[in-house]
Amino acid sequence: MKTYLFGLLICFVTISLFFLNSGTSFAQSSLIRAKIGIQISSGEKLKLAKSRDRLKTGDLIRIVIHPEKASYIYVIYSDKNIVSLLSMVEQKIKSSTLVLPSVNDYYQIDGKSSFETFAIIISSKGISEIQSIFQSNPTIEKWSLLEQELKQKSKIKLNEKSDAPFAIAGNVRGGISSDPTKSVLKDLKIFSGNGMIVKKYEFKVKK
Repeated sequence: MKTYLFGLLICFVTISLFFLNSGTSFAQSSLIRAKIGIQISSGEKLKLAKSRDRLKTGDLIRIVIHPEKASYIYVIYSDKNIVSLLSMVEQKIKSSTLVLPSVNDYYQIDGKSSFETFAIIISSKGISEIQSIFQSNPTIEKWSLLEQELKQKSKIKLNEKSDAPFAIAGNVRGGISSDPTKSVLKDLKIFSGNGMIVKKYEFKVKK
């Protein structure tokens, strides 16, 4: 009898460990990571933007996105009056870099708005809600609601985070092979998310 109960106990522990490991594997498989940054060129200075930063009229910015895996990338621009889908890209090549507008160009701050934001969303799957909302001209309020929903979905538990480095490939979309942004990739932070990453930059603009 004791031998039988001991056998049941061993079986129960084995099954429990199996489901525990399966849960861990699922959490890891849903984890998505990317290096993200915005370069600011102001006068002769070139720096990486903070999540909330200050810009001047005439400043130049360039967006650098380096997903660890093949991903869907959405970049949404907004100010106090309008919101627009700046870019929607299916990055099919693993560990390649997307540079916007390109490795040779920048977006220029025209000073028409005192507040500008860039939301960068990277997902393992296409996000139909984003595609749907931008088929028309959405209001700032409508986009803000969707952005918050996506941010909630992307949240992960602290014990699921992984800060291990990943490889940087040489493929650059929209640019030339001698990519001047390669040197900055090592300085970019790694962001993680549950199935998607939602990273937002907010800039106050001084005229």
